[in-house]
Amino acid sequence: MRARAHAALRELLEELVAAVRAEPFDPAVGQRIGAELVDLRMSSPPVIGMTVRLLAERLPSFVDGDPARVHALLETLVTGFVTAQRDAAVGAAEQMNRSEKIHWRRVQTDLQQRLQDALLHDPITGLPNAQHLRRHLAGCTTGRIGFCLLSIDRYAELADTLGHDNAAKLLTAVAHRLTGDHFLAHLDVDQFALVVDVTDTDDVIKLADRCRRALQAPFPLDGHALRIDATAGLVEARAAGADPDHWLRDARLALGWARHDRRDHAVFETGRAEAERRRHRLAAAMPSALANAEFLAHYQPLYRLTDGVIIGVEALARWQRPEALLRPADFITLAEHTGMIRPLGRYLLEQACRQGARWRRAGHDLLISVNLSPLQLGEPTLAADVADILHRSGLPAGNLQLEITESAALTDGYAALPQLTDLGVRLALDDFGTGYSSLATLSWLPVTNAKLAAEFITDAGAPAVTEVLRHTIGLCHALGMTVTAEGIETQDQERLLRDLGCDQGQGYHFAHPMPAPALTERLGIAHDW
Repeated sequence: MRARAHAALRELLEELVAAVRAEPFDPAVGQRIGAELVDLRMSSPPVIGMTVRLLAERLPSFVDGDPARVHALLETLVTGFVTAQRDAAVGAAEQMNRSEKIHWRRVQTDLQQRLQDALLHDPITGLPNAQHLRRHLAGCTTGRIGFCLLSIDRYAELADTLGHDNAAKLLTAVAHRLTGDHFLAHLDVDQFALVVDVTDTDDVIKLADRCRRALQAPFPLDGHALRIDATAGLVEARAAGADPDHWLRDARLALGWARHDRRDHAVFETGRAEAERRRHRLAAAMPSALANAEFLAHYQPLYRLTDGVIIGVEALARWQRPEALLRPADFITLAEHTGMIRPLGRYLLEQACRQGARWRRAGHDLLISVNLSPLQLGEPTLAADVADILHRSGLPAGNLQLEITESAALTDGYAALPQLTDLGVRLALDDFGTGYSSLATLSWLPVTNAKLAAEFITDAGAPAVTEVLRHTIGLCHALGMTVTAEGIETQDQERLLRDLGCDQGQGYHFAHPMPAPALTERLGIAHDW
C-alpha cells in the first residue's frame, strides 16, 4: 500500500509540474489533484497542511517556473481537497444513515416476525394456536376436511398434582406424540386440534383413535409413569365455504356430547346440534313465557274403573308458543336443568288449584292431581307454598293430590312429606315400579295412592306381568292405598286392570289431556263401556 501511495504521489507531483509549465496555465488542475489526495486517504489536515507548505516552498525552484502559478495551483488544490473531503464526509454520513436504516429495518422485520410467531403459536408447546388454526382452516378450500378436537381428561386435577413445570412438560410431551402428517394446534390448556384431509367420517374417527392410543402409553415424569386418557369431538365436512369459527364451535359441541354420553368420542351431527340450539332458545325464552302466561294446564281425566265415572284429573303442563303447543317432554327436563321448574311448578299448581275450586263450586268435587319435580320437593318452603296456594285458591287440601317419584321421595323430599300430609294433602307415588325402592318402602312412606308405571300396562297381557300386577295391587290395598294405572290405551287393558282390582285408570283409551273448558263439558258423563 505504501508503494502504491508513493507511486500515486509521484504521478500527482508530475501533474503539478506539468500544470505549472502548461501553456496556457489552468489553476483548476489543482482542484482535481486535491480531490485525488482525498482519494489517496491523505485526509488528515496536518498532512495536507504540511504538504501544501512544502510544495509552496520547493516547487517553484524545482520547476523553475512562476511562483504565482504555483501559489494559484496550490490554492485550487486546497479548495479541491476541502471540497472532496466535505463530499466524502457527507457521503460517509449518508452511507452510515443508509446502513442504519437497513439495520433497523432488519431489526424491525425480525421483531415483527417474532411477534407474529408469538401471536400465532402457543408459548408452552410452540404449536400453532387458535388464531393460527383459524388461518389454516380458512385456507382449506378443496376436498373434505376432518377436524379432531382432543381434550385431556381431568387435566385440571393432573396439573394441580404435577405442578406448573411438570404440567408444562406433560403438554410438550403430548404435543410431541400427536405430531404427524396432519396440522396440529394447541388451543386451550388441555385441548389440541388436528386437521387432516379425509374422504369420509371414518377417516377422522381413525385419526382420533390413533391419537388416543398414542396418549395412553405412560409418560415418564420425575421417575413416575403417568397415564392419561383423552376425549375427542369430531367434525367432518366439505372444506369449501366453511367458517373456521363454525368448525371450532361444532367440534366443541361434539366434545361436550362425548363427555355427556361418557364415550371416548362423538361426531358432530347437524340434527342433534339443531335440537340443542332449540333447547337453548327455549331455555332463554322460558322466563318471559312464564311472565306472559304462556304456560297452561291441560287436564287428563282419572276414571274409577268400577263404574267409569270421572273422579279426578291430572294437571299436565303445556307451553303455548306462538308457533306450536309444546308438551312436557319438550321443556320440563330443560326447566329442571335451568331451575325454572320451581317458579313454573308453583304457577301450574296454583292454576290447577284455582280450576279445581271453580269445578267444585260448580258441583264437581274432583281430585286435582299435580306432579312435583324433585327440585320442588327439596325446597324447604314447599309446605308453606302449598298451604298459601290452597288458601288463596279456595281448594280444600283433601282435594289436592301431589304426585312424586320413588327416587325423589327417598332422597330429596322425605323430610317434606310429613309436612304436606299434615296439611291434609294426599300423596301419590308416580311411575311406581320404575324406581329403586322395594315394595316394603310403601309401608312407611306417607302415600295414599300408587300410580302404576305405563311400562307395566303395555305388557299387561303377558302372564308373568299379570301376576306381578295382581300381587302389586293386592299389596297396595293391604297397606290401605288406592291404585291408579297410567297409560291405558286399549279396552283389553282396561278390562284386565278392573278384574285385577285396580281402582282408577287414565290413558288415551279414555281421554287425552284437554283444556279446562273441554273437560268441563265432559264432567258428570260416565265412560261409555
